[in-house]
Amino acid sequence: MKAKFLLFGMMILTLIACNELEDINGSYEVVTVDGQDMAGQGITINIDMSEKENRISGNNSCNQYSGNFENPEANRVEMGMMISTKIYCEEKAKTEQLFMNQLALVKKAEYKNDHLKLMDEDGMVLIKAKRVNE
Repeated sequence: MKAKFLLFGMMILTLIACNELEDINGSYEVVTVDGQDMAGQGITINIDMSEKENRISGNNSCNQYSGNFENPEANRVEMGMMISTKIYCEEKAKTEQLFMNQLALVKKAEYKNDHLKLMDEDGMVLIKAKRVNE
C-alpha cells in the first residue's frame, strides 16, 4: 500500500513538474543579470511557447534579439542560437554583452510569483525578470 501511495505521489509530482513552464508565456522586464541590478536598463524578455516551437526575444538594452529554445523536460531548457540587430551603443555595450553571455548559459527556468528565474546547470540564478502586465 505504501508503495502504491509513493508511486502515485511521484506521478503527481512528475505531472506538476512537466507543466512548470507552461505559464511562462508573456513579457518580462529584466531586473538582475549575474547578480547585478538591471532594473530600468530596458532589457526585456518575451517568451512564446507553442506546440510548434518555443521562441524567446526582446531587447538586450540596445539591440533586439530572438531565438528558439527547447524544453525537453520539467524546468530544463536548451537555448538555441540567438540572432540580434547590430546597432552599436557605446554606453550600453557592456550591459548588452553581459546579458547575452548569461542568456547563452541558461539551462533551467523557474516561474513563481510573477518572476522568471533563468539559471545555469547548478541552479545559480543568471537572469531574473518580472512579468510585465500588458
